[in-house]
Amino acid sequence: QDGSEIPVEIGLNPIEANGELYVVASVIDISERLKSEERFKAAFDVAPSGMLMIDSRRRIVLINKKVEEIFGYSRQELVGSSIEVLVPEDFRGPHPKFVETYMKKPEPRSMGIGRELFGRHKSGNLVPVEVGLQPIWFNGETCVISSIVDISYRKKAEAEIESKTQEIEEFAYRTSHDLRSPLKSIAGVAECIVESIEDQQYDEAKSHAIRISGVCKKLLRLIEDILTLTKVDLAAEARSEFDFNSYKNDFGEKYSEQLEQNDVKFEATFMNTRSLSIENARLVQVLDNLLVNAVKYCDSAKDHRFVRLHTFNDNARFFIHVSDNGIGIPLDRQSEVFGMFKRFYSSSIEGSGLGLYIVKKQIDKLGASISFESSADGTNFYLEFELTPQLHA
Repeated sequence: QDGSEIPVEIGLNPIEANGELYVVASVIDISERLKSEERFKAAFDVAPSGMLMIDSRRRIVLINKKVEEIFGYSRQELVGSSIEVLVPEDFRGPHPKFVETYMKKPEPRSMGIGRELFGRHKSGNLVPVEVGLQPIWFNGETCVISSIVDISYRKKAEAEIESKTQEIEEFAYRTSHDLRSPLKSIAGVAECIVESIEDQQYDEAKSHAIRISGVCKKLLRLIEDILTLTKVDLAAEARSEFDFNSYKNDFGEKYSEQLEQNDVKFEATFMNTRSLSIENARLVQVLDNLLVNAVKYCDSAKDHRFVRLHTFNDNARFFIHVSDNGIGIPLDRQSEVFGMFKRFYSSSIEGSGLGLYIVKKQIDKLGASISFESSADGTNFYLEFELTPQLHA
């Protein structure tokens, strides 16, 4: 009456009366239904989980934004397509039968109970998911709403927890072993000291005491490495520019005795044109471990022995190389380099076997990468850090 438009649904029904054909028209105002559908679609679209609806022919009729995020397809690409586009290739063949079976007795339930489910991303990668099924009457037929949760982060966290648990178990076993053996040795040698004193063999007692002192020093170094390892996962410190020249001087002073004893020359060249903003304490620990290892495993058969620290950068990355001409890492053991309690040479060379393990943990914490090459000619460690893009005026 006022000229406004009303959405209606019209039904036509022919009837015959008095020899003439008439049509009865039923007109239904569907304004409220459309409003209800709009509210449903709005709620559907902003749901925190992926929401997807298929009809009885397995065609996708509705998706929300989260589905686009999870699978990498746009709404235009998915709506009207078969649901199998999101099913891994290995399961596409039997999937229509699964849908058909479900449609015969549709009910709310989880999909794939007791097994892992994966969806197929547009890139072809598989996405671990959890899927809930809910039948719904929509547009005159039974449809199915699937709620989809991407559990990639959960799977990653579970894998990390499992890895950490195994790491703790190995750490506890190896630590108890590495602490127990020296303590037994100390106890045994202490008894020898008592016997030597009773027999007035003071020189022998002194020799035993020196042995105990050496074992205690090794134990102290092991405990220090263990304490260092426990601090790796502590909260990050503020980043600041790393002063490589200052580090060079500090290292030369701190380890001058080891350098002199092993007749190793410490060389450093800094070719970087940009600074590196980083957690300084972590990087110092990384460089100290790599350089001290290089000094310890120098090759006494070589007249000129060196350890080198070299830096440079390109537009996007900062590189640190630590190299030496030492005895190298045995080829058949190189896959173990960053493992816990890994030592490759005689126990006459002091060490806990935790140094490179700590290095890798710290590098991971810094968001950097580390690789190496090693042969009888020496070892090269390559550290790579991402640089913050420079802003140009």
